[in-house]
Amino acid sequence: MPAPVPPSTVRHMKTLRFLLVALLFTLGLTGCLQIEKIVKLKPDGSGTIEETVVMGKDVLAQMEQMAAGFGAKVEKKEDKPGAKGFELMDEKKLKSAAAQMGDGVSFVSAKKIENDKGSGFVATYAFKDINKLKLDQNPGDAMPVAAPGKTGGGPGKGKVEPVRFKFTKGTPAELVVVMPVPDLKKTEKKEQAEGMEDMAMQMMKQMFKDMKVSMAVEVSGTIQETNAEYQDGSRVTLMEMDFNKLLSDPEKFKKLAKENPKTLQESKALMKGIDGVKVETAPEVRIKFR
Repeated sequence: MPAPVPPSTVRHMKTLRFLLVALLFTLGLTGCLQIEKIVKLKPDGSGTIEETVVMGKDVLAQMEQMAAGFGAKVEKKEDKPGAKGFELMDEKKLKSAAAQMGDGVSFVSAKKIENDKGSGFVATYAFKDINKLKLDQNPGDAMPVAAPGKTGGGPGKGKVEPVRFKFTKGTPAELVVVMPVPDLKKTEKKEQAEGMEDMAMQMMKQMFKDMKVSMAVEVSGTIQETNAEYQDGSRVTLMEMDFNKLLSDPEKFKKLAKENPKTLQESKALMKGIDGVKVETAPEVRIKFR
C-alpha cells in the first residue's frame, strides 16, 4: 500500500491549475516586462541575489505618463536643471528592498542596462546566511510603480508568500528550498470571478507580449543530487513563465487552466505539455552540492 501523500503536497498540487490565473491578475496590465531573480549560493551558506528587470520602451513611456498624471511632473532641463520624471532604476527603493529579503541582506550595486527588448537594470544584493533569506516569488514585488510615494508591488499585489531556505554545511552541502503554498480559496474565488475562458486570447497576447518572469538558484560547485524538475548544470529553476510561448498555443493554455491533477506525476506531466512554463510542483526542492 503506497504511503499517504503529505497534506502540504496535496495542497500544493491542487493549486497548480490556478497558478497561471493568479499570476496573470497579480501582474496587472503591464506587458513587455522581464524579471529574473537568481540566488547564487556559496558552500558556506552566504551568497548573492541578482535581480534583472527589463521593461519595453513603450511601457516605460506609459509609466512616465502615469507619473505625470499622479503629479510627478516631468520638468524640462532648461526649466529646472537636474529635474527628472519617472526612473525605472531607483537606488533608494532598491536599498529599502534589501530589508524585506531577510536579516543580513544588503544592497551591493545596481547598473542600468539596455537591449533589444527595452531598458532596465541589474541589482545585486548580498546575504550572509541563506537560512535567513526569504524571497517573494510574486513578480509584482519587483514591478516599478509610477505613483509617487509607492515603493513597489504591482496593482494586484496581495499577501506575501515567500520562498524560504534551509541550508546545512557539509561535504556535500545541502540546500532545501521550501516553496510557498498559495491561498487556494482566494485563488479559486478569483478564478470563478474572472474566468480564464471569458478572457479573449488575442487581448491576453497583447497584454502579456514579451513578458517573462523567472526565479532560480545557482550553487557554487557541482550538484550531486536533487529532486528538482528543472536542473541545468549548477542551476535549478524554481519558476519560469515565458508568455510569448505560453500564449502561442491557446488550446494547451486553456487545458492547463482547466486541469485538476490528483498526483504529483500528473502535475509534472501536465507542466511538460505546456511550452513556456516551468514550475516546481514539489513543496520542497532538495539540492546536494560540493
